[in-house]
Amino acid sequence: MKYIFLTLTIFFFYSCKGQKDKIDNKNTMNTNNRENAPYNVYKDGELEVNYDEVITKNKNQIKKEFQKYNYQYPSISLFIEKIKYYYSFDINKYKDTTVVLDQSLSPVIAIKDLPALYVDNLEGEVDGLTLLNYNQFIFYDSKTALLWLKKERPDLIIDLVKTFGFDKDDNILKFVFGNVDFKNKFALKELIFEEKDNLYTLRNHLVKKIRKVEYNNQIINSFSETIQGDFYYTLSDIIKEMADTPNDYKNNNYTTAFLLNELALSGITGYIDYFYENYPAYKESIINNGFYNLKMLREYTEKVYENNKSNLDNNDISIVNYIQDPDGYTNLRKEKSTKSEIVQQLKNGEEVEVLNTSDKWYLIKTREGKEGYVYYDRIKIK
Repeated sequence: MKYIFLTLTIFFFYSCKGQKDKIDNKNTMNTNNRENAPYNVYKDGELEVNYDEVITKNKNQIKKEFQKYNYQYPSISLFIEKIKYYYSFDINKYKDTTVVLDQSLSPVIAIKDLPALYVDNLEGEVDGLTLLNYNQFIFYDSKTALLWLKKERPDLIIDLVKTFGFDKDDNILKFVFGNVDFKNKFALKELIFEEKDNLYTLRNHLVKKIRKVEYNNQIINSFSETIQGDFYYTLSDIIKEMADTPNDYKNNNYTTAFLLNELALSGITGYIDYFYENYPAYKESIINNGFYNLKMLREYTEKVYENNKSNLDNNDISIVNYIQDPDGYTNLRKEKSTKSEIVQQLKNGEEVEVLNTSDKWYLIKTREGKEGYVYYDRIKIK
């Protein structure tokens, strides 16, 4: 009986070992078939940084910092899952032990054999508190860690959205949007576009999230209304840049139409008029493509813009332009500048005659016969 048991034990041992060898061989084969991580070496002119070497050099110190705070590493499955969630990055595709998640001089680095994420402190050094709070937030949803990061390292939270396009948590988005100057075209462009290989791709989902989180999903009920918001006024500057440098943007025509539709949804229609008049090829492309199924842009173009244009071409005096400004009034300027001399102050609802719309500063005439310039978004049409 003992011999039978021993024989079975030996058989079981070698069977398991054989099975394990097969699994290990299979895993090794899969690893060999995986890709090289794309961002592990950073190059910019003569500057070159190999992050495999950086992590190898600093790994013992990184481990000591985690040990100092008794940090519990996540399982490898949780590690992979959370990185997909926050960074839209599948580290399992790559055979490297170290995987850099973004192409920059201060990247987020996944270290598989800990497993942990590495980020520098502001001085570019290994810092235990930064590592602890960042990893606790990402892998364990620690509110305490998030509060620490918001106070001490807001850049790391902002980068989740700006660099990686994260949009799954409205509370985080609220914090990030609150730290972006929507009046600044460059800051806004950095937020809503992803740049790769000198080509900009619009993050439509973030544009929609801005309306939801910052503007409570407001949409106008009629084109006589306007949703006041720096974000939508600055979009017009980005749209103009896209029209002037079309090769810099992926799916340029659709992206332009999408952003014009955002202006239509917000009642900022003066710029749509300006854009159609100054970039007629875009207008033709948008119409020929069925407005890309963007309903509000179609409605404004067909029911308001084309109708008004027809009336103007026929000298129809029933068209009425009037002032609408969030401050309750706007200034008529002598020149096309906010620093120019004020000719007259115009109250909301005051009717004006539009003489020229070839620029963002419309040339108008008041009821008193005074002429000057008003920014396009301060004029509405009845």
